Amino acid sequence: MAPFFPQPPLMHYVLLSLFTAAALILGAKAHYRWTRFFAACQFVFLFGAMFAASGQWQRGLNFASVLFVVFVLFHRLKIHYYKQPLLVSDLFLAFDWRNWETLAHYKGAIVAVAGLLGILGYAVFGWSGAAVSDGLWRGLAAAASIVSLLLMVRYTQDKRAVQVWLDSLPDDGRDVFLNLPMSCRGVFFKTPEFGGDGNRFKQLLEAKRPSEQHEKQPENARPDIVICLQESTLNPHQFDFQSENLPPLPMFAPQADTRFAAPLRVHTFGGGTWKSEFALLAGLPSTDFGALASGVFYSVVPHIQSGLIRNLKAAGYYCVALSPFTKGNYNAKSAYDHFGFDLMLQPQELGYPAPLSKNLWHIGSDEMLQYAQMILDKRHPALQNITQPMLVYVLTMKEHGPYSADTPNHYELVADGLPDKSIACLNDYAGRIAALNNATEQFNSWLHTRGRDFVFAYFGDHQANFETATPPKKGRFANPDYVTQAAIRSNLDCTPQEQPEILDLAFFGGLILEAAGIAPQDDFMRANTAMRRLSGGGLEDCADKDLLNDYRDYLYRHIGIAR
Repeated sequence: MAPFFPQPPLMHYVLLSLFTAAALILGAKAHYRWTRFFAACQFVFLFGAMFAASGQWQRGLNFASVLFVVFVLFHRLKIHYYKQPLLVSDLFLAFDWRNWETLAHYKGAIVAVAGLLGILGYAVFGWSGAAVSDGLWRGLAAAASIVSLLLMVRYTQDKRAVQVWLDSLPDDGRDVFLNLPMSCRGVFFKTPEFGGDGNRFKQLLEAKRPSEQHEKQPENARPDIVICLQESTLNPHQFDFQSENLPPLPMFAPQADTRFAAPLRVHTFGGGTWKSEFALLAGLPSTDFGALASGVFYSVVPHIQSGLIRNLKAAGYYCVALSPFTKGNYNAKSAYDHFGFDLMLQPQELGYPAPLSKNLWHIGSDEMLQYAQMILDKRHPALQNITQPMLVYVLTMKEHGPYSADTPNHYELVADGLPDKSIACLNDYAGRIAALNNATEQFNSWLHTRGRDFVFAYFGDHQANFETATPPKKGRFANPDYVTQAAIRSNLDCTPQEQPEILDLAFFGGLILEAAGIAPQDDFMRANTAMRRLSGGGLEDCADKDLLNDYRDYLYRHIGIAR
């Protein structure tokens, strides 16, 4: 059989030498000694496995070397787009074909992924025509591969190695050869463990019980609640331009009906909307689940025992989710069902002219909120007999990138050192946020005309990735790339008891319940509410780390919020 990738022998050896040299450099260029250990084990494992399977030592060496290069490039690609390291749990997303359409909207990413897949093909099929060694050498290669695998399994449990890895993650987990074997530890769900004392938090919780707000309305008079997840939304005024002519954006400013507004700590950047959805709906940060954070909608949600929607259901609400994406995208429908939603709708089911199988990348936020109006007006067969108060959870999409590099400088943005492409993209983005502002204000005005009490909450799920340079952000918070904003507006006199300097998204659901006059319905939401007050709204921004760990221990060990 003719070999794949037939080339002159000299070129074969040149490429082999280059890839091997690159692999050695990448493995040695590590920030931690544990990385060098795991890199060596991975190289031997890959080399030995391919040598044993094919009997071709050149093919084994080529396979291991090329994969090393591919791992690093995929790692850098993910950091570029998401500022997060490559972990094994990313395979949940990568191998779900329902998510592949996302890639089509990023030309640079398409080229990069296609190139990497081509290189990966060379890793598998290159040197397929080399001479085959006898059984002894193949047996030794298999033994070396097995030993290296066992060493990795052994030392992924080593407390010193684990601590080095955990300490590296805030710094983008720079060493991919440490991330990959370590994150294998978290492929399967395991209840998080923290070093706090849940009993101490329980005492604080009991002391807080007398101050719990009681429901302000009987069940038949409770307000309708609308929560709008605003895709990639950050107030453009937060960019530190030298000068600009940005329009006023009332949705970000205190209004007569504003009951709460604050900067919002989120747990993802540039994408990963499901992480923000998880934080809101579960009341937990995805970061609590370590290596599973990227795949929480697949591997963690089935283990969650409470959350915002279950509390609303216990308070008598009918809960509807409205998404511009298909029900299978990022496993959304399955996750929403587990959280407790009664119904998930797509705009196509309310009249939008497109097949149900199509993700609506370009649907306007004004259109999404018009369909939310239709839900509140019960203009869908499944809603016609609903007499309960309603929760409508709606996601926008128009604010998502990529952004046009041909947009004129309408807003007269000036920032030293920014190329014209950056200025153009920022103008495109500011225009999309201005349109979102208009849609938000129009929807809020409509809510005031309905003749029903309402609570309207909205928040930015994460900041945008512009794939180019941006000016610094204003504000003094740590990790400013992970800060957006949240607001609650209502025709009720329902201002929450506290107005924190910064609110963690995991607490936003409890704050919405409070604004609606709904007391916590279970132990989890009571703990979530108490912690919000005790910590001043912060989780990772909480200065009292002992309190934080006591809270986590109470959630995971005492009441079993995830099991």
